[in-house]
Amino acid sequence: MQTTHLISVREFCLYHHVEITFVETLADNGLIETTIVEQITYVQPEQLGRLEKLVRLHQDLAIHADDLDVVSDLLDRVEDLQQQLSQLQNRLIFYESSTN
Repeated sequence: MQTTHLISVREFCLYHHVEITFVETLADNGLIETTIVEQITYVQPEQLGRLEKLVRLHQDLAIHADDLDVVSDLLDRVEDLQQQLSQLQNRLIFYESSTN
């Protein structure tokens, strides 16, 4: 497998000052996906934003890696509710403007 677009977990951890076991725990809990190529663990570039978000939650709010799955799920639900609210507001504006 070509690793030119993959991000080494080791380099990510050095840059963000987190332990490799932290990223391994996130992968074990299903919060991110990792790929192993020639005994080196990598993260797909698409996973980078989510991984950095989890690192910030861990570092800024002192949330333990094992508890991040609950927090992540709640944040996903909030985002879904915000999208639903926005859609409903747009529909309401449309119906209000069509009655005028």
